[in-house]
Amino acid sequence: MTQAIHQRKNTNKQPLRPSLISGSALIVFLLIGTIHSFGTNAPAGTVLLPRGADRTIDLSSLVGQTYLQAMQAPGSGIFDKTEADNGAAVTIAPADQIVADVNQFDSKVSQQVVGMFKNGQADFQSVMSTIQGKSFSPQTIRGGIQPFISSSNLKPSASPNIAVDASADMALLASGSGTLITIDQANYFYNVGYQKPNVKSGRSYAVASGRSLLDPSDKDYLTEMAAYLKPATTPDAGPFYAAILKVLTNCNSSDYATLPAPAQVTATDFLAIYTAELDRHVMVNLVPSTHPWEIDLAEVTFLTSYGAASGMVMKNGALVPGTAVAYYAVGTSGSGIGETRKDFVKLATQITTFESSAQHHPELVNAIVNLTPISDQKILSQVKGDVIRRYLVYLNRPAFQSSIQSHASDFVNAMVAFLKQINADNSQITQYIHSNP
Repeated sequence: MTQAIHQRKNTNKQPLRPSLISGSALIVFLLIGTIHSFGTNAPAGTVLLPRGADRTIDLSSLVGQTYLQAMQAPGSGIFDKTEADNGAAVTIAPADQIVADVNQFDSKVSQQVVGMFKNGQADFQSVMSTIQGKSFSPQTIRGGIQPFISSSNLKPSASPNIAVDASADMALLASGSGTLITIDQANYFYNVGYQKPNVKSGRSYAVASGRSLLDPSDKDYLTEMAAYLKPATTPDAGPFYAAILKVLTNCNSSDYATLPAPAQVTATDFLAIYTAELDRHVMVNLVPSTHPWEIDLAEVTFLTSYGAASGMVMKNGALVPGTAVAYYAVGTSGSGIGETRKDFVKLATQITTFESSAQHHPELVNAIVNLTPISDQKILSQVKGDVIRRYLVYLNRPAFQSSIQSHASDFVNAMVAFLKQINADNSQITQYIHSNP
């Protein structure tokens, strides 16, 4: 997608090519504002859109499990519950309620939403009125809306597919559809419309402490993450990385509340996108070489420990000034971050080589290698020399979950120590790479 959003809706049931969607149209839905009137003024612990037990997964009840186990648990896991929600019909809320929800968005976003229609809110409400009271699931609703959205009621610049997708999602969320994953009382997200085996399907809408519900894109996330991890903003990124890693290794989100609000926003958006990409990776049986978009997301996030401190990124095979946003690109793979995989893997490999030297910190690299014993030569060949990717691939192999459960703290501590070290060594690493391009 032009904005590299992690949500890859496929309204025509054909692979959706990122380069074919208008960036101006996508902006409409990259930042989805508050749903329901209480928004950011909601009392602490209040969920914007409560869901029943059949559509809710509370991470606090899963402590002791790895995140992959939480994703793949038969019947009760994120993947199966999201699939069930995708096929479950809901009665669509009244049009005026849906419009009222949209009017609670950030004013700029709401103006863009209704701005897709020639007659603004009146046309949007008219479309919603055609489906109110009817029964639709995420699988069927687009077919119900599509006949009522066309060039006759859209501005020439608007994409009918985007208009159908957005209208459908707003109607679904307002009507009780979507699987809710709660990280803690202030941070959570909803999965809507993931349709196996379509890895381009689905959207995830995140709510974070001090930030209303939105649909974060890869580019949005990279921008906020790079800004938060700047040394002037965050001299010590260890707590941020530890909070993320405790969720991935142990479903333990207790550290989220200890982070400052900007960090909670960034960490929540990370987990929402990571979950979206992991869901899609599960669709292809977690093959490390096929759509490993959650691994790409995490690797770029971890590499920013070096990149934010140094102000450098790998671009087109060369180390140049930049921020993590450089790892977003438009292409055909379906993932904006995945498009630049060759560059950030090269950077991670060179950093691994630097730290593996006896003059630097081989003990930190070896600690991660020892925690991730991989014997499959095919998998090893895909992570050769890149200790960060090795670690992330290990986290998402079903055969290794018991090992991660048994040593969850060690997994967190080993990676945080490595990331803090490459942050401290950033100047030397930059010099090394420039001398060994």
